[in-house]
Amino acid sequence: MKPGRPPLPNPETVGGAFASSSRLLALRKLAQRACNDPRRMEARKAEAKIMEMMPFRVWLSCTAVARLIGTPDDRKTRARLDRLASDRKIERKREQGIHGPVYLFRRIS
Repeated sequence: MKPGRPPLPNPETVGGAFASSSRLLALRKLAQRACNDPRRMEARKAEAKIMEMMPFRVWLSCTAVARLIGTPDDRKTRARLDRLASDRKIERKREQGIHGPVYLFRRIS
């Protein structure tokens, strides 16, 4: 050890924090959700607006959801819908449309 540097932490003195990687992952996930980044705050507001205005048991396309919440039909709306689907707050299914595959979204009751 070089002079002037603090000693390395010992797992026994820290309380076993190095042994639990799942706990570190959970804390990291909480830290990401609690971030005060303005873009993330706007994204969470958009998700809340989608959940508030989306009807139950009705399949809607990304364009229909964008029109429903009054935002432009861009990739941000699709990203918000994908995030809600991964959080299991809405359902997503894929169908074949006129111009190719279409993703439909439905609020889980």
